[in-house]
Amino acid sequence: MKAPPRINSNIIRRINLARVFHGIRRSPGISPRVLSKETGIDLATISTILSSLEQDGLVIRSVRTPSGRSGRPNSQLSINETSGVLAGVAIDLREIHIVLASFGGTRLASLQVEGSRDVSHTLSAVKSGITGLLKQTGSPRRRLAGVGIGMPGLVGLDGKLALAPTLDWHDVDFGGAVARALAVPTHLENDVKAAALAEHLFGTGVRDTDFIYVSGRTGVGGGLYLNGGLYRGPRGMAGEIGHMKLVPGGRACACGALGCLEAYVSERAILESLREAGLGLADIGAVREAALRGDAQVLAVLADSGRQLGLGLANLANIFAPNSIILGGAMAALADFLLHTARPVFEANALAEIRRDVAITVSTLGDLAVPMGGVAIALQRFLGEPPATALGPAAFT
Repeated sequence: MKAPPRINSNIIRRINLARVFHGIRRSPGISPRVLSKETGIDLATISTILSSLEQDGLVIRSVRTPSGRSGRPNSQLSINETSGVLAGVAIDLREIHIVLASFGGTRLASLQVEGSRDVSHTLSAVKSGITGLLKQTGSPRRRLAGVGIGMPGLVGLDGKLALAPTLDWHDVDFGGAVARALAVPTHLENDVKAAALAEHLFGTGVRDTDFIYVSGRTGVGGGLYLNGGLYRGPRGMAGEIGHMKLVPGGRACACGALGCLEAYVSERAILESLREAGLGLADIGAVREAALRGDAQVLAVLADSGRQLGLGLANLANIFAPNSIILGGAMAALADFLLHTARPVFEANALAEIRRDVAITVSTLGDLAVPMGGVAIALQRFLGEPPATALGPAAFT
């Protein structure tokens, strides 16, 4: 008879440490006893983890004496905001957005510079941008504990970029190049997956174990946060929901196929539809302004995009049955107009037993979603937090 597998205790320790850290980060001033109740980790284990976090200077414990004559002093826990900094980077053809944040997720400084298709130019911009933010905040280079980068393309589980069509980059180890340039751990991730992780740590999905983050800019991607972790798939490339086929023989998509969701709801698709209608608007900001003015042609294009979005969201709900679907990027900016027609289509096509439990919400992170996703990735890696898939075969020896 085959012996049962043994639990990999190292992975369990890393999971517990991350749960304790994030529990304190979400609830500053929390006591060990309440932390134990919220995380489901026994007090003895909590005490051991706290000892390690305090020794490393990541957590501060203060003691509050209850008012009155009786009662023991209560420990209050908080993240040490001065223990180190993390950098989050969003790479895009038009711009590079860099954020410097504390371990608690507090944004300390940010900047935006012009994007480029040139790898060397982008590398130089990231290096000088992070160095400049460190100087701006008075943070020594040694306090930079990690860098996370969100990239508009396919990123494998090895952290290397396989393809970024808008940048025309193929098989580029950009994360490795930044790591060598700054001499600091650097991790690369698809931009929408990074934004989904930011939503879980810092945004709308903070309490959800299952949600789908949908974002559209030049393209449309999905971050599948399922069963308490970001699902990347066996090769790291899961979530390309923009290429869900909605209209057989429909509009041409940038991928070369016809009728994809992306061909109807991405920023590029909306701007192209408006150009076909005789309106040459520069960007989504201009589209929103025109919609707010009540421009009939703009509202008609957004109504059609909303209907296709509703069908795409219904398909996602039927397949994954998440707690929520969070709209980001251009979809968040235009949510007031897209959802007007998206919701009825969603209601008509999502199964009743599923749709009543799925909330469609809008990201509160705005343009910071991807760079804060970089911060989230860097924090996750710094804590040694294993991916959700580690609870599968890798969790056993």
